[in-house]
Amino acid sequence: MASRVHQELVGMIDRALGDDPKAALIACRQLKEEVEWLTERSVALARREGFDWATISRLLAISRQWARERFKRAPPRLPPHVVANNRYLREKRESDRLVREFRDHQLNPTRRNDDEDDDVVAW
Repeated sequence: MASRVHQELVGMIDRALGDDPKAALIACRQLKEEVEWLTERSVALARREGFDWATISRLLAISRQWARERFKRAPPRLPPHVVANNRYLREKRESDRLVREFRDHQLNPTRRNDDEDDDVVAW
């Protein structure tokens, strides 16, 4: 299903960029409708995964009040204990932690061991 949707979206973009003004305008309208649907789907997913309205509004570059009003049909935010046990978020938090540690190491590298030589050995 995802590949079919992807192909349809690419086709709409191609028509919107084409030389036929009528087809371009129709494709633009269709793309706008698709973007609305994708946005609603993304907000529902975010709410289900525990995102608050402040985070959603910041990511969509709209006010928190407008996000709440516009997506009031989105499912309610899950309780914190459910979010904490959510496998996806637990894995995401772990990967975020690893990325932070990697970046911190890149900013403040420390020598692992004086005996180790960082020179490249050419074979």
